Formats: sequence, structure tokens, C-alpha cells
Amino acid sequence: MKNFQLFKFKTLQFRTLQGRLIFFLLIPVLVLSFFGGLLSFIYTRNIMLNQWNESAVLKLQRAAHYIEDRILQPIELLEILFQNSNTERSALFPDRIAGFLEAMEGVVQVDFAGSPEKGYHPYADPSPMDKMNMKRGNRMGLYRSRISGISDPEYRTGDAHETVTITVSLSGPQGEDMGRLDIQMRFDYLLRDITRMGWWQSDLACIVDQKGKYMAHTNMIMNERKFLGDENDFLERAILEKMKQEPFGTVNSREHPPKKIAGFYKLEQVPWTIILFGQGDKILKPIVNYRNAFALGSFVLVLVILMLIRLHVGRMVDYIKLLSDKSKKVAKGEYGTPIPVDSEDEIGQLILCHNTMVAGLEERDFIRNSFGRYVDPEFAKILLDHPDAGKLGGKRREVVIMMSDIRGFTALSETLSPEIIIRILNQYFSIMIQVIQNHNGIIVDFVGDSILAFFEPLSDSMADTVSRCIQCTSQMQARMSGFNKDMQERALPELAMGIGINAGQVIVGNIGSSTRAKYGIVGSAVNITSRIQAMADKQEILISEAVHPYLDTRVNIKNSFSADLKGVNQSMLLYVIEYNPLPA
Repeated sequence: MKNFQLFKFKTLQFRTLQGRLIFFLLIPVLVLSFFGGLLSFIYTRNIMLNQWNESAVLKLQRAAHYIEDRILQPIELLEILFQNSNTERSALFPDRIAGFLEAMEGVVQVDFAGSPEKGYHPYADPSPMDKMNMKRGNRMGLYRSRISGISDPEYRTGDAHETVTITVSLSGPQGEDMGRLDIQMRFDYLLRDITRMGWWQSDLACIVDQKGKYMAHTNMIMNERKFLGDENDFLERAILEKMKQEPFGTVNSREHPPKKIAGFYKLEQVPWTIILFGQGDKILKPIVNYRNAFALGSFVLVLVILMLIRLHVGRMVDYIKLLSDKSKKVAKGEYGTPIPVDSEDEIGQLILCHNTMVAGLEERDFIRNSFGRYVDPEFAKILLDHPDAGKLGGKRREVVIMMSDIRGFTALSETLSPEIIIRILNQYFSIMIQVIQNHNGIIVDFVGDSILAFFEPLSDSMADTVSRCIQCTSQMQARMSGFNKDMQERALPELAMGIGINAGQVIVGNIGSSTRAKYGIVGSAVNITSRIQAMADKQEILISEAVHPYLDTRVNIKNSFSADLKGVNQSMLLYVIEYNPLPA
């Protein structure tokens, strides 16, 4: 029960304006802050990782250069010794070579293995001094020899210290084997330059051979480890795979952001690889601090937005409540007085629009009550521009009256069902009403299948009003052909219409009471129009003598005859007309 009440309270809070403003303002801010911070974090994190990768490769490249430089120093010295010996045509004895090499820093021991008889070169005649030197001490010297090959350094762990052995193969001028030199160097001497670097002392780094065997590392915990990846670590195995494909590169662990990062660089002259490991939390510490600061700033921003909503939304809520109450009254038809506008901001514009809307609704209701549904709204506004249009009663005016009727419809209705009769009449009236409204005709009433309408010369001359009425009736007759075609398609009988037109003095105004009134006409001219319409044959337009003087050249008189009309003391001359849009 308590949870239900809490849910109901939260629902009511959300349905209030303040609750919705808080929700719809804070959610975008939070979403934008979250995704903006996330994208910024990812972008900056990638930049920092790339910077570390580039820096790691440069560090490892420099370290590889130092190692290769120290390993190749004895080889360079050998090349210099053999070059001088060949230039001076003097022999080099192995013990003398060993002395030179062992005098170098970092060289522990030099051993020579070879065939003494191959020390003499058969294609050159050495000098007597060379022959004496070559026989000295029962040792044959190396004459005109050169380096033919250098083996990969072999890492060895001894009792005293770790060493690296390089085997140098020697050959004569014709490529004959002259023996080999085994040069042992201290491993810590090879690493002396890189161990002085700050990153080697502070970060986790190691050197492995082609098979991934550890040769050196900076982490005491890894003393028991023999091979890289022997504990099935994803990062180490990824390094081994990438080492087979690329000479250098970087690898990240699976986490996002990665917890560990590693960079490697393979030595060009030596089959060793230097690897540098980095901790993701240390590398990304600045961006993590930025993320925390961003989250704190977003929280402060949310608090500021909440305070602004609380401070400034009150006035807005009061006006909206007032608009809501007024709208409820307007829905009941109680328009009241306009709401005062005391500001020019959006709230003031909203109130102004509300007042305009209420005034429009009040005018629309007045038009509906005064003129019904059978007057074009635009023409109704023209009627309202006249001072007496909205008052009960009216004034005597000369108007043009039109009445139409479907010939034989009473007999036809006896043969059809009521539903079909109503459907036919509705379709018929919808067409005729539209035509009458298009010509600013005012429909007074429907009497069965008859339509009574009049045309008032508000700003036009009487001749123009008669012309407008005749154009309207002509179009009504023309629209009957399309109506009858539709009747044929639905297997219904065709209809024919007769129309009568009259002009005369009538009372025009609002007829009815204060609660229900309509704009209409009263007078004998209305009754005469009904009589004229009764005299019209199918598809005919019949006009009275009162209309005849206002005809223009577009109207053709097809026939005329004198008729005695009920309620009229003397005979009246009537005319059957036809309207041509273009003058003859």
C-alpha cells in the first residue's frame, strides 16, 4: 500500500508542469552531459593511448640501438684488426686477437678454435719476417683472413654472472675455413645504457629471445618465470603473435579502457625483443581525473537547473493555470473578459493569442447562430460588417431570390426506400450548397427537395447581383449532368431540376429569438418566387419581369409566356433563359 501511494505521488508530480519541466529539462541535460562526457573521454583516452604507444616505441627503439651498439663493438674491432693486417701483410695470432678483445670493456673471455695449417696463404709469398712470426711459439698466425659470419648471440647464465656469447666465423681469401672466435660479453654491460633510463627503472620491462624466453626483466616477481606467455596471459600471448608479424608495435589488454598496455621492438642485428609494459590506470590517470571532475560539474549543473526552475517557473505556472481555467469556461460558452497582458515575452504572446482565439470563437458562434450552416464563412464576415446584420429584425431591401425544386421527386420517393431517398438528397444538397456558397448566395431554408436562397447586393449593383444569381443557377443545372451520371452507375433514377428567379422588396435580417435566430427574408416576393419555380419545366431556369431589366448580353431568352400565378392579381410575363459564359 505504501509503495502504491508513493507511485501515485510520483505520477501526480510528473503530471504537474513543474515536474514535467524538471523531467524534460534535466533528461536532455543529463543525456547530453553523459554522451558528451563519454565521447570526450573516449577521444582523449585514445589520444593518450596513442601518445603512450608512440613514446614506448621510441624508447624501445633507443634501447635497442644501445644494445646493438655494444654487441657490435667487438665485431667492429675485429674488422679493423683484419683490415690493418691485410694492408700491412702481417699475420694476426689468435692470442693477440683475444688480448685486444678482452681488453675491451664488457668482454669476459675470447676463445679461438681452428686448423693451424690453414693459417698460411698458399697464393701469396709472405716475407721472411711473416714466416718467422707465423712459426713463433708453434702457433700459426691468421694471414689475410676476414669475417665470414656472425652467429646469433647466445644467452648463458653462469655462476658468477650472466653472459652473451657471439661466435665469429673466419675465412681466408678463397673462402676456406680459418676457424672461429667465441666472444663472451657480460649481459649487464649490454644493458648498462638502458638500465640508467628512468622508464627501465620505474616501469615493467623485459628482454626475450625469438622463442619468448626471458633474458632480462625489471620485476622481481617474474624471477620464477621462464617464458613469455607461459601463464596463458592474453596480453603476453598477443605480443608473441604480433612479434611474428611486425618488427615493432603495441598491444592492449581486453578491458575498456585497457588495464595493461605493452609495446615491443625487435632488434635488427640481434634476435632479441625488448618489451615495455604499462599500467592503464597510471597512463590514463589524467583523463580519469577529468572524468570525475566532469561528473561533479554535471551534478552541480543539475542542481543549478533545479534552482532556476524553482525560482522562475512559478510565474509561468500561475499564468498557465489562469489560461487553463479560462479555457474550461470558454468550453462551456462563457467567454468572459480578456486576460490582461502585462509582458511581451512568450507568456504574454500566449495570453494575447488566447484572447484572440476567444474573440474568434465568440465571433464564430455569433456567425453560426445568426446565419446557420448555409452561408460561406467569408461572406458571413462581410455581412457582419454591416451595423444591423447581427440585430433581431431587419431592413427592407431589394434582393434577388432563387428557388429550385426536383421535378417528380415526390412520386419517385414512393418507389424507393427511405435510406436511399436520404442518401440521394444528401448528395444532391451537398453539390448545390457548394455552388450557392461559391456565388455568395444565402440559403434560407430547405423545403423537402426544394432550396430557397437569395442574393443580397451589399456592395454590388442590382445588375451584378442578378448576374451572380443567374451564373449560380446555370452552374447548378450544369452540375446535374455529373450527378445523374453517378446515379446511373449506381442503378438509380436520374433527376431533373426546375429553377425560378425573382427580384423584389423583402425584409432582410435575423428572424427568431435571442436564443435561436437565422438570417433570412420575409415578403411577398418570396411567395412569387415559389410560384415561378413551380411553372419551370425540367432543366429550365425561369425568371420574372422584375429580373428581366437587369439581364446582360451573356443571357439568352429562349422563350417567354404569360402566366397567372396564385396570389397575384394580374398575369405575369415569365422568361425561359440560357446563360452563355462568353458574350455573343
